[in-house]
Amino acid sequence: MRMLALAQAWQRRGGKVHFAATEMPPLLVSRIRDEQIDVTLLGGVDDTVIRRGSEQDAALTAALARQLGAAWVVADGYVFDGPFQNTIRQAALRCAIVTDFDFCKSWDCDLILNQNPHAIQEPYASSVDGCKRLLGTQFVLLRREFLDKEAVAEARGVDEPRRLLITLGGSDPEDATGLILQLLAGWKHSELSIRVIVGAANPHRRHLEELAAMSKHRVELLVNVQDMPRQYQWADGIVSAGGSSCWEWLYFGLPGAIVVIADNQAPIYRELTSVGAATGLGTLESLQTEESAAREALEQFLERVHPGQRDPTRYRHLVDGHGASRVAAALDSGVWLRCATENDRQLYFDWANDPDVRLNSLCSDKIEWQSHCEWFDRQLATTDARLLVGMREDRPVGQIRFNRTHEDEWNVGFSVANDARGTGVGKELVRLGTGWMSHERLSPLVATVKVGNQASARCFIRLGWAEIPTDDSTLLRFRLATC
Repeated sequence: MRMLALAQAWQRRGGKVHFAATEMPPLLVSRIRDEQIDVTLLGGVDDTVIRRGSEQDAALTAALARQLGAAWVVADGYVFDGPFQNTIRQAALRCAIVTDFDFCKSWDCDLILNQNPHAIQEPYASSVDGCKRLLGTQFVLLRREFLDKEAVAEARGVDEPRRLLITLGGSDPEDATGLILQLLAGWKHSELSIRVIVGAANPHRRHLEELAAMSKHRVELLVNVQDMPRQYQWADGIVSAGGSSCWEWLYFGLPGAIVVIADNQAPIYRELTSVGAATGLGTLESLQTEESAAREALEQFLERVHPGQRDPTRYRHLVDGHGASRVAAALDSGVWLRCATENDRQLYFDWANDPDVRLNSLCSDKIEWQSHCEWFDRQLATTDARLLVGMREDRPVGQIRFNRTHEDEWNVGFSVANDARGTGVGKELVRLGTGWMSHERLSPLVATVKVGNQASARCFIRLGWAEIPTDDSTLLRFRLATC
């Protein structure tokens, strides 16, 4: 599903995405197509299933990518080794690999992405000059459903029971969930309100139902949950497997206790417990053989969980929600957009009063701080405005904003930071801003430019905006009917 997060970020840039796989569950195919993304299932002779990552898979993938005119082939998994990568690049395509560890002796791709904290300690030796390495949690791929929901806790009274969410994988073949529920039975300090996420493939559902019925706590079993952000909003704390889902609940600021139920989760477990971002409960085996230690760790964790008191921004230094945008930008021009926040108030003020910006503005008067603050706060509060900051890597390089007019059009204005001018950032702001509005299905877009501001006029013309008549000879007007 992290590939869906990257696909959404690419679409928001105005790009097109196509998924290819040797096999894929029908429900996942439907989920992807709901995002207006096409899916191709690569079959062998007589539509037989071919081995993922095989020579045949690489050849069919390259052929499909060439047919579609794709700029990149992005593959996620440990089977996409050097020969697979080489086949893609030999077809004059750029290749990116998403991985959780350094499994190639020599990488033969153009970009390597590992969103895990331990990645920065691995070498990722590459035979490709200029191979980009995106390593660490600043590149965590979160789907839009997590980013579009406010990462806040539900408001409620402090006298309510602690709310604990338990999610230990879709299948949980060894019944780690049952072990956790049994450990929680020993918690005597207060009643807990517990929600257990149960995957459709979990073979222990009947046992979990029995444990829930016997528990002194309030225990709900939720099967095939489709809205995980809502569950994170509900919870005060979480018991989780040590896999990539950790980045989701960390983004929501949840205190977490984690269990290693698969070998590839151990590096994430070590990192999160060492920096104090999670409480370690050990491995699945230790839950069984060192029950008293596991119970003590779990009880110490629960002591730190308080109703409605978590801080949604607590772990933003690990996961800030912009990872997918950064990765999509690395596959493209390097520039990406984020929504402006109240922390950008001073930045916008400084940009707005730049002498060149004032000269090219429709009203050239200097802007006073108080009036700027009132304007900026109104812009953030209304649904009739979109304020977006352009970023290159993690440095602000400009802004683009859209305001709904009385004619139900969206008027655009943009400016480039002084030290980023002459580098093509202006055109990128307009291109990416147009893609953003298209993704939100907001149109038409219009722009008004002073005749003397030829740099801005060229941006719109080169991106296909149509010049439209105006009665004012000092102004140029542009319109983009559909994004």
